[in-house]
Amino acid sequence: MNDITFEQAWNYGGPLMWVLALFSVWALALMIYLWYSQRAGVVVPEAVSRICASKDPESEGGRVADRLMSQVEWLADLGAIAPLVGLLGTVLGMFQAFGGIASDVSAGAKPMVLAQGVSQAIVTTIFGLVVAIPSLLAYAFFRRRAQRRVAEIEERVIEHFASQVV
Repeated sequence: MNDITFEQAWNYGGPLMWVLALFSVWALALMIYLWYSQRAGVVVPEAVSRICASKDPESEGGRVADRLMSQVEWLADLGAIAPLVGLLGTVLGMFQAFGGIASDVSAGAKPMVLAQGVSQAIVTTIFGLVVAIPSLLAYAFFRRRAQRRVAEIEERVIEHFASQVV
């Protein structure tokens, strides 16, 4: 069995590999951003200050929660779109494979023509999943983390207003 190099896989995948590479960089950048921006020591005190200083704390609290959750949802979007790009590569690869055979029917099914299209199909599917799976795992992690931050913020705001009443 011959091993395929990354460069060969990249070339088989065609232009869609650049889209998947962009998605992977975007996902990694989001993960790093969320890791640092949603730390409890950063987001909780700032959010509590904004909410407590607001004339409408309930609405401000809703905006803070929405902002935290919407940042995380980009990972879910990438996790959903990347496999579709891989699937597009699959369809294009199969189209190329069977189109090549159909245009050269008299010569019979040339294995090289078929192999190139199938390679594109397989490679883009694999790379689409390689982007999607970590993105969705990170989404699950950061969604739960954001929910914990929202709960911490609510708890601190309640404590703040309870201390104001006493």
